[in-house]
Amino acid sequence: MATTRDGIEVKVGQVWRDLDKRMSNRQRKVIAISEDGTKVQMKHPHLESSRAVWVSVSRMYRHATGWELVR
Repeated sequence: MATTRDGIEVKVGQVWRDLDKRMSNRQRKVIAISEDGTKVQMKHPHLESSRAVWVSVSRMYRHATGWELVR
């Protein structure tokens, strides 16, 4: 199970917003979770052809370069 430091359980299908000001409201959808629950794979929520990236769950909390749950 992947859980953020704020206690939010990360699940496949959730949409998260990148809080880095350089990213201009970038959102990504969780498509997979690593077996050990330390990383999630994310893609653009509407573009199936977008590249998937792995993000560390430890970065998924509200701070200047973190992520926040959208839906």
